[in-house]
Amino acid sequence: MFLTRLFNWFFSLFKLKKISLIRHYKLIIVPELPENPNEKTLYVEGNKILKDYWYALLICPCGCKEKIMLNLMDDAKPCWTLKIKKSDFSISPSIWRTKNCKSHFWLRNRKIIWA
Repeated sequence: MFLTRLFNWFFSLFKLKKISLIRHYKLIIVPELPENPNEKTLYVEGNKILKDYWYALLICPCGCKEKIMLNLMDDAKPCWTLKIKKSDFSISPSIWRTKNCKSHFWLRNRKIIWA
């Protein structure tokens, strides 16, 4: 009985810690991308009224502080797609850095999901 309670307590701590690591991002649509972007923010350059978006910018979520620039225009490769639904947004396909930190993740429903 004591061991069961101890294991349950331990696993509940682990779950709480895991939940606290979820990083919710906010979306800001701007006419021009900022020089010094904030963490946990996806900046999208484009026209909000026409829903015409050109580029996305975010700080790498791994903690390396590098800027990640994504092309949202489908006439140049590689390109990503931004989907906005009410207060949620997602980018597809996954974001995979080939240099430096080599992070690989998805941005789904305002959250980072590590590969």
